[in-house]
Amino acid sequence: MKTMLRSLFLLSTITCFPFMAKGQSDQASLEEIISSPAFWKLSQDAFMERYSNLGFRWTSDTKDSARISSEREKASIKDGKIGETIVTFADGGPKQIQLSIFNRGDDGPMNADKFNGELQKWNKILSGITSVKPERKARDNKSAVKTKGVVWNTGDLAYLLEYSSQGRGDSFRGEFIRLRMAPLVKKSFMEEKLSGPKKRVKKADLPANVVREDGDVYIKGIPMVDQGQKGYCVVAATARMFGYYGLQVDQHEIAQMANSSASGGTNTDAMIDALKGIAGRFKMRIKTHDDMSYQDMCDLSEDYNRIAKRGDKSKMVKTGNNVNNWYNFDDFDPEILKSTRLKSTSGIKKFEAEVKRSIDAGIPLLWTVTVGIYKEPVRISQSRGGHMRMIIGYNTAKKEIIFSDTWGAGHEKKNWGIEEAYCSTKGIYSIQPTM
Repeated sequence: MKTMLRSLFLLSTITCFPFMAKGQSDQASLEEIISSPAFWKLSQDAFMERYSNLGFRWTSDTKDSARISSEREKASIKDGKIGETIVTFADGGPKQIQLSIFNRGDDGPMNADKFNGELQKWNKILSGITSVKPERKARDNKSAVKTKGVVWNTGDLAYLLEYSSQGRGDSFRGEFIRLRMAPLVKKSFMEEKLSGPKKRVKKADLPANVVREDGDVYIKGIPMVDQGQKGYCVVAATARMFGYYGLQVDQHEIAQMANSSASGGTNTDAMIDALKGIAGRFKMRIKTHDDMSYQDMCDLSEDYNRIAKRGDKSKMVKTGNNVNNWYNFDDFDPEILKSTRLKSTSGIKKFEAEVKRSIDAGIPLLWTVTVGIYKEPVRISQSRGGHMRMIIGYNTAKKEIIFSDTWGAGHEKKNWGIEEAYCSTKGIYSIQPTM
């Protein structure tokens, strides 16, 4: 590790090539994006016209960020491989670029030698591109996880190579290596990250984000985070929540906190516990509005079987001490489940009241559900499975909730019947400012 840290301050020389306008003989490249100050003068439409061939797609209809999926074959800058790439926009132009060099969710485990080798490689690449000496980034106590980093400041652009890992020796586990860039206009993103958000979001300001139109009541201004093919719905939804409150915490930091894996997803209880552990640092609190316990699930399964027995016994589910009753969500018949959960109106009334109370206050809800039981709008797949999404609004007249998924453009705002939504629900939670 000491050798790696020393190497981060070595300087090498790689010639930077100039930005060229589309229509000339050049091919658009990621290397061009991170090398040229002229890139930052592009409009959103001009950016997409030039760089869509690299795989960039808007993450939302507002065009506030564009993303290259991590699922494509990795691109390269010099000899350095690049995965997921995100460009964020403000005031009509690029504001920041984030490139994932390595993250455990997409790339799997990485040992210490390979991890340190990547850091050395990117030190050489960035020192060559910038032709300036790097400086070690001060420790950021406001970050969700412990990170280290190196900064290159060219006067026009700032580059931050940031990384995080856990353990040593055989227990070493690389978490992520990422590169962020931003123009040095007013405050750089590094300065913002070191000093905290320029304007701390206050709870009293949140109702101003609530929009009321055509019967829909919903919260605007929630940034999109696309989880890609990873089982990162929990961490991506949580990252969106932090972003809404003006905190720069990405899904890979949150994945580290909750010990997420790409294939296995995130344990919701672990996520809530992890968030409680850092909430005070961000002047936030975690609130559980509803949380189905295992005993609740056992009782629901027994009630379901009593109703199924009177109708279609073939649709009964397994129960008992030797059965994991959580799996019954995968086998419940939609109509029998609805009859079971709605036989008493108290549950759905509480659900509706919690949604209205939170949304009217400008507070989105983290929502754990089993998808695929009922048909819903704009699903990637109708197969059943556990999922976390966000409730961002409601429509009382149509008896609907309004929700959002972490699947990119087209999933920012969707309406669904409140009965189907409630019957699929396992829990609802929120992250709220304390002041």
